[in-house]
Amino acid sequence: MYKDGKYQVTVRGHHSDVTLEVTLTRDKIVKIDVLSENETEAFITELKDRMLPEIIANQSLQVDAISGASKLSHAVIEGLEEVVNQAGGDAQELLNQPLVAKTPAEDRQLKADVVVIGSGGAGFMAALTAAKDGAQVVVLEKASTLAAVNGVKVSGPFAVDTPVLHQKGTTLTANEVFNHVMTYTHWTPNSLLIKNYLDHSSEAVENLMEIGYRFEEADFRFKTPFTGPKGGFHLIMTPVDQRVKLWQAAYKEYGVQILYQTTATQLLTHGRKVTGVVAQSHDGAQVTIQAQAVIVAAGGYLGNKEMLQAHLGTSRVNAAAGGKSLATGDGIQMAQAIGASLDKTFGYCGSEYGGTNQKASRPATQDKFDQNLAFKFGVYGNLLVNSHGQRFMNEGLMCDYPMSYGEEPTLRNSPYYAIVDQAYVDAMRDQGLYTYMTARGANHENWFIGNYYKQRGPLASLDQDLEEGLREGWITKADTLVELQAKTGLTHLVENVNRYNGFCQTGVDEDFATNPWYLTSVSQGPFYAIENEVSAWSTMGGIKTNANCQAFDTHGQTIPGLYVVGTDNGSLMYSPYYDIPGFCYGLCIGSGVIAGHASAQTILDGTSGASE
Repeated sequence: MYKDGKYQVTVRGHHSDVTLEVTLTRDKIVKIDVLSENETEAFITELKDRMLPEIIANQSLQVDAISGASKLSHAVIEGLEEVVNQAGGDAQELLNQPLVAKTPAEDRQLKADVVVIGSGGAGFMAALTAAKDGAQVVVLEKASTLAAVNGVKVSGPFAVDTPVLHQKGTTLTANEVFNHVMTYTHWTPNSLLIKNYLDHSSEAVENLMEIGYRFEEADFRFKTPFTGPKGGFHLIMTPVDQRVKLWQAAYKEYGVQILYQTTATQLLTHGRKVTGVVAQSHDGAQVTIQAQAVIVAAGGYLGNKEMLQAHLGTSRVNAAAGGKSLATGDGIQMAQAIGASLDKTFGYCGSEYGGTNQKASRPATQDKFDQNLAFKFGVYGNLLVNSHGQRFMNEGLMCDYPMSYGEEPTLRNSPYYAIVDQAYVDAMRDQGLYTYMTARGANHENWFIGNYYKQRGPLASLDQDLEEGLREGWITKADTLVELQAKTGLTHLVENVNRYNGFCQTGVDEDFATNPWYLTSVSQGPFYAIENEVSAWSTMGGIKTNANCQAFDTHGQTIPGLYVVGTDNGSLMYSPYYDIPGFCYGLCIGSGVIAGHASAQTILDGTSGASE
């Protein structure tokens, strides 16, 4: 029973405060209005059109979260709990109230030329390219909206020979990039596929420009091999909400049918040839699609703990998102089930903001200063140790090159711990990293990333953020190093800190050759241990393919009708991450162009697409 009336509650969503007005009568929730917010438009649309009406219709808080917006969804549920309790009801009853059972919809049969599994960057580009070539395309997408996929959120792709670069006068060539990439990777990925991607990277960017994207060529904040007149990073200037609308409009223009909240479960075959897909719809129906080609673009396995453990050696990789991801390895596993082979390289595209922790209420999910600032100690170049209290890397490389040099050692040692003392905390709070490091000898010539930190300033809220981490259990504080070692169980911490402090005094790191401006003694208590887990934008590694993204079987023969793109394609990938910003997204959309053309061409030519 509730006290009649209108109640307002404000909760913290993903990007902004969200204010709700809830109308209650004596026995039910009658109406829920969103009064103010500044969230992603597509997520708010689903909140208003699906989630809130389901709550009212069922008088239950057991409704499904919004795909890709779990933080917003959980905040809304918590706000409604608060309102119900304030009105004299029992929120726990609504949390336990099951939804009204729905009658499953009838199974459906469809036909298409090409089916694309997943509508991230690679899947979208594959579908768009195949449709532009004249193929009839159906896309299966787990999420309820395109706003949930990573492909619309990224900062930009790396590409060569594009109109954007021509306008700027950039002189970078595909051969220069190819030679660098293959040397950097010791020729690990499929060289023919990498070359094919570089030759198609401009077309991928041009396709995005054609549908309305705006780009600027920009230097990235980390020192990379291609900057200035040789730059190739294409910063997307189009807002995310607008990108979603552009993708929707492109699908409509080229006649692509997209089935939301529909999960592919099985590849259909006839002999060795792939002939379609079986999928499960959110309404309970089984959807069977007969097709002449299938393009797997399901986004990797970041949400599959078993695959993470098997391929990366730990399941604690997606900490910032609480382990949640729609990319659960389905595409890779379905391809393997019909005989596709895995390539040899597995890794992850690490988040350049450094460490984070699944226990945190404000994890470091983006490169922003509005989350818990103690996580900056996972990437600032200060002392890092593993769970035994041992140093394991040159910490300066974690700051200078967090993706290409930082992700493998931190993955191997996750969780890892930033060890700092009160003097360093005070310096970061009052001076900031740039002022602190330049006073120690870092400058524009020898410390490229300094320009980035010059714009960031001190960590003003650090004292409060450390206290928050202490309450949540991912930060430990002690007056002495001996006490810190005992509290954390980092058994060799004291001896390792003492050795490190010796290097700080001499200015020479005899273990890992860290630049002297990063050597900061840990000697003035109290002391802090910040537990960090790695977090990723995506996984890398998957199905072995040829230069046209056509899957190989375990006998080295291509599988007719099966193409694999993006982060499901193992032959594109290398670990650690490439040292070129935007290369992963470039590989995704470039491979989408390749597979889109190849699949459509085999259909138009009437061939099986079984070329090597």
